[in-house]
Amino acid sequence: MTAPDQTVIHVRGMTCGNCVHHVEQALRAVAGVTAVAVDLATGAVRISHGPTLDLTAVLTAIDDAGYSTGAPA
Repeated sequence: MTAPDQTVIHVRGMTCGNCVHHVEQALRAVAGVTAVAVDLATGAVRISHGPTLDLTAVLTAIDDAGYSTGAPA
């Protein structure tokens, strides 16, 4: 069994544990995502996924949850 691919995305606008929950929930609903780990302090979100992950779907899910992506300010 091969290890899943991982992608790290910086998410802006998360300020509390509830924000973390919303981002995790939104990303777990994206096809191909197998695990999500959010670091609230840094805004880094590590996504484990299969080789065919649609990055546009990931970014849309984050946006639809009310957050934005990009390098930390």
